[in-house]
This record gives sequence, structure tokens and C-alpha cells, in this order.
Amino acid sequence: MTRRFTAGLMLGLGIVTAQNAPFRVQTKVVQVPVSVIGKNGRNVDGLVARDFKVLEDGVRREITADAFSALSAPISLVVAIQSSGISSPALLEIRKIGGMIQPLVIGRRGEAAVVTFDSEIKWLQDFTSDDAKIRYAVKSVKTGSRMQARMLDAIAEASDRLKPRTGRKVLLLISESRDRGSKTSLQQTMEVVGREGIEVFGAPYSAYATTWVAKPEDVPAASGGNILTIFSELVRMGQANAVEALTEVTGGSDYPFLKERGIENAVERFGADVHSQYILSFPQSGSDDKMHSIDVSVLDRTGLHLRYRRAYWAGQAAGAQ
Repeated sequence: MTRRFTAGLMLGLGIVTAQNAPFRVQTKVVQVPVSVIGKNGRNVDGLVARDFKVLEDGVRREITADAFSALSAPISLVVAIQSSGISSPALLEIRKIGGMIQPLVIGRRGEAAVVTFDSEIKWLQDFTSDDAKIRYAVKSVKTGSRMQARMLDAIAEASDRLKPRTGRKVLLLISESRDRGSKTSLQQTMEVVGREGIEVFGAPYSAYATTWVAKPEDVPAASGGNILTIFSELVRMGQANAVEALTEVTGGSDYPFLKERGIENAVERFGADVHSQYILSFPQSGSDDKMHSIDVSVLDRTGLHLRYRRAYWAGQAAGAQ
């Protein structure tokens, strides 16, 4: 009798426990980093959620807003560097900026990876928070094939590496502004970075221009004064500007540079912009795998310029609560 009572009591407690167990539902959250720039060209701070208006497919959404800080989600950064032979003059300066990545961009909680691209894509360093390893990877960039620069293919690979990462996903592209020889199209690249919620920032330069500002001994002999190279460069300038398109659609920015401290200034501005963004969040509205447009504005303020991601793919939004 006692055994039956005990068994029945335990069974009853099990049912009660199961009935009272909390029911958890995961809601995917769309995060929209937003840069707000005033008429003076400086970032505007002090804004709160009620200052912003966010539309998803034309419908206003209730949002939360946080200013980016050291307590926010850590940054996963891929630094993608063009290593073509034609880029040799620019690489002389680019190799010096490895020591700026950890203190100015990722901080102590973030991690960075380094990849180079010419006719091949080479990963010099996987994700790490080790400042010395990041410095070494950037310093060890070597020039490769003369003309090819598979920028879009490199971005596709970087997106794949960033896919399992949590927190903010950022790509810094140090290269010419246009692709040379990728199999991946610009449209495909914009879709893949959009799906993964990756912000693309660029530090573009003109290999043609840097040829003329570099010291004579730093310029490869085959490029100096070669009329065919110069002509093909001028023709290529009429093609789509990939860096500009990618930064515009993902909410990043580009910092063109030419010589001397140009790349250092670009990285300084990049770090300042990343750490001055507002992070707007709202629940994902559906699970259908399609693109949803995003529009952000600041209420009752004029003369402001906003940069933010223009779309997200349902089912791929960053973050879950």
C-alpha cells in the first residue's frame, strides 16, 4: 500500500512539475547598427530609442536602442587585404597598421582574423584576440599575382567564417574599390553579407594613383609608365564600385586613402565609427527566408546623415533572446 501511495505521489509530482515548467520561446532579434552624423561631420551622441523611427517593409516597429560600449556584444572582425603585385606601394603602409586593430577596433573582448587575396585567397590568421598575432599577420602580407584581386570571392569566404560567430560581425576591406577576377558576383556578395548581418567597412585606394605617389624604388618596374596598364586602369574605373556598394547596403563606411599616413587615419576613423554607433533592435517578424527592407530616421531633427543596414533575411537575423 505504501509503495503504491509513494509511486502515485511521485507520478503526481512529476505531472505537476511538468505542468509548471517554464515554457521558453526563442525570438530572433534583428540588430541594426546605426551611425548618426551631424552637419559638422561628427557623430551625434545622446540619442535614445524614442528619437528613432524604424520601418520594416514600410511598417513601423517598436525598438530598443543602446549606444555601443565595451559592455556590448564583442566584435568579430575580418581584415581582408588585397595583396596583388600592383598593390605593392600601398602594402608598404598597410603592413604597419596591425598594432592598431586590437586597441582601436576589437578591444580586449573581440577577435580578429586576417585574410589576403590576389589570384588566391590566403588566411594568415584565424580569429584571435592576441595583439601580437594580429600584428604579425598584417606585417607578413606578401605580394602575389600581378593584376588579379578576387575581392568578392574573399568576402564570400570571410562571410562563411563569420557565420558561426556571435556578437557583431564586421569586415574591413583594404583594397582597390573594384574586383579583379572573382567568380562571385557583386549581387551574390551583397546577399551573403546581408544574410549574415555583416557590416562592411572599406579603406580603398587606387593602385594607379599610388604608383605615382610612391618612391621610384618602391614601384615594380613593370608598372611604371606602362601605357597599357594605365589605360586598362582608366577603363576599369567605369565599372561598379564594389566597396561603395557594399558599405552602403550594410551600413558601413569607406575611408579612401592615397599615401603616407592615409591608411593609419582610415583605421583610426574606422575604430571611432564602430564604437560610436547606436544598436537598434526589434523582434524578427517572420520565419520566411526572404529579404525584408529596413529604413531608419531620426525624428524632429534635420541635417543628419544616417548609415545603417538596409535589409535583413528572415531566419538569419543576428542574435536570439
